[in-house]
Amino acid sequence: MHGIDWIFADYPNALRTLVGFIIPCLVSFGLFLKYVRQIKDPQTILGFLLFTVTLGLFTQYWGITGLHLFTGGFVLWPVLILLLGDRLPWPMAYPLAFVGTFIPDLYGAGIANHWTGRWFFGVGGASFHDGLFLVPLETLVAAALLHHIGIYLRKRGYFDRRAILPEHSGFNGIDQRSK
Repeated sequence: MHGIDWIFADYPNALRTLVGFIIPCLVSFGLFLKYVRQIKDPQTILGFLLFTVTLGLFTQYWGITGLHLFTGGFVLWPVLILLLGDRLPWPMAYPLAFVGTFIPDLYGAGIANHWTGRWFFGVGGASFHDGLFLVPLETLVAAALLHHIGIYLRKRGYFDRRAILPEHSGFNGIDQRSK
C-alpha cells in the first residue's frame, strides 16, 4: 500500500498518529510562526536546538515503552527561558521541545526498521501518551513557570545584564581576607 491507502486500512493507528504527531506538529508550526521574530539570539537558540537533537539521538530510550518523556529539551528550554528572559519568548519552548523530540523519534523509528511501508508507524503512534504529545506540553508548563519566576527574580536584581561597577559592589579596594 502506498500513499493515503494505508490510512483507511489501518484507521485506529492513523487516528493515534493524528493525535500524537500531526496536532503537536501544527501547534508547533503555529507557535513558531508567531514568536520566531521575537528571538533575539537565533544563532544561540539554533545551537542549543542542535545540542538537544544530538543529545536525544544518543540518550533517548526507544524501547519497550517508547515514551522518551525525559529529554534534554525538557530541562534546557525552561532554564534558558529563565536565564534569557525576554530574549527567548516562553511559548517557543513548545516548538523547540517538539523538534528536539521529533527528530530522535523519527531516527529511532528508522533504526528500528519501521520505515518499510508506513514511515509513521511508531512516530506519534501512542496518541496522547506519546512523547511527541507530552514532552512539548510538559516543557511549555515548566517554561511558563520559570518565566514568571524569572520576572520575579529580575525585579529583585537577579540576572541583571548591567555590569556592576566596583564602587557599587561594596568592595573598597582593601584586602579583607583573614590573615
